[in-house]
Amino acid sequence: MQAKHKKILDTKAIGLDVLLSITKFVTGKENLHYGVWDKLDPCLENLGKAQEKYTNLLFKYLPKKRKLKILDIGGGAGETAKKLVSLGHDVTIVVPSKILSERCVENTKGKAQVHKTQFEDYQPEKGQSFDVCLFSESFQYIPAKIALEKSKTLLNKSGTILIADCFRSEEKNNSHNRRPGGGHPLSEVRALIKELNLKIISEKEITKSVAPSLDIEQQFYNMMGFAFDRIRQGLLATHPIKTKIFHFFYKILLNKKKKKRLHDRFYSNVRSSKNFIKFNHYMIFQLELNK
Repeated sequence: MQAKHKKILDTKAIGLDVLLSITKFVTGKENLHYGVWDKLDPCLENLGKAQEKYTNLLFKYLPKKRKLKILDIGGGAGETAKKLVSLGHDVTIVVPSKILSERCVENTKGKAQVHKTQFEDYQPEKGQSFDVCLFSESFQYIPAKIALEKSKTLLNKSGTILIADCFRSEEKNNSHNRRPGGGHPLSEVRALIKELNLKIISEKEITKSVAPSLDIEQQFYNMMGFAFDRIRQGLLATHPIKTKIFHFFYKILLNKKKKKRLHDRFYSNVRSSKNFIKFNHYMIFQLELNK
């Protein structure tokens, strides 16, 4: 008799699914990246426009060639690839999530090759190389040396590595709160680029342009926190015993660190544009192999 395997609740997958649904409800698309807010009021209504400006800015750094072979590394839900395909480019997407890989196939209508795998484990077809290795807010999730070294092996001789992502500044965090943003230390990445014999052909810092995305996100979570409080108060009045039981298990199942993280996310303003600018550099790098 075969033992039954218990199904484990995948909270990350659920959270991702919910996030995609909310993003699509607000903007009509499933973009998961920051927006560029220059000349836009920082409000939820303009999120879609800001994300569109981000994509348009990113595409300005693509090589001037009619049809590019692009490897979209960590391609989100496939919205960027969808636009690249519509411009006539040949796109391959590498994404580790089952949900995201399915969204990539649907959003690109099957016109992009989609590989559900970690970039570290990705194996191209024999003889395949790319004009562009694109990291749009995915570089920070891969060890920097592995990301750059592997990209070098995947490029053709005139290929480009295009990175748009958050990098840590040298500013030290003297509080107990988590710093907003993330990524590899910028100084270390610059040193690594030099070590690996790569050449920066262009770079642009857009930290202040993307920073309002944090304020929009925090406002949304604060609104959710207010809603949770109202629901909790209502349940406490109508179902006091069940509500107290829920609170009991909440305290047991979540450690102090996780509870603080949730509290900060829903009720504080730590994730602000001001703190983002303080602790991060949002950079666009265009790299090529040193000839």
